[in-house]
Amino acid sequence: MGPGRWAGQYRTSDKSIGADWRQIRMQVPALLADIAYQVEHRVASVDEIAVRFHHRLVTIHPFPNGNGRHARLIADVLIEQLGAPRLSWGGTGTPQGR
Repeated sequence: MGPGRWAGQYRTSDKSIGADWRQIRMQVPALLADIAYQVEHRVASVDEIAVRFHHRLVTIHPFPNGNGRHARLIADVLIEQLGAPRLSWGGTGTPQGR
C-alpha cells in the first residue's frame, strides 16, 4: 500500500508499538493540550518540551508509517515557533546531516 492511501490518516489497527488504535483520537488532542500548557507556563526549557512532545507522539504512534519522521518534523516546528534552534536529532546539526 503506497502512502497515498494512508497519508494523513490515523491508523485503524494495532501495531507492536503505540497506543491502542481506538485511543489515538483521544490521546493526540490530550497531548496537544498538555504541550500547549507546558509552553504557556514554561514548565521546562524549549528543548525539553520539544523532546517530551516527540517522545509522547512516537509513543502514541498515530500513523501506519512515518511516525518518527513526523514527530521530529513537528517538534522542530514547535522549537522554531518558540524561537530556539532546531535539534540535530543525532545528526550533524544541519538538515543535510539528518
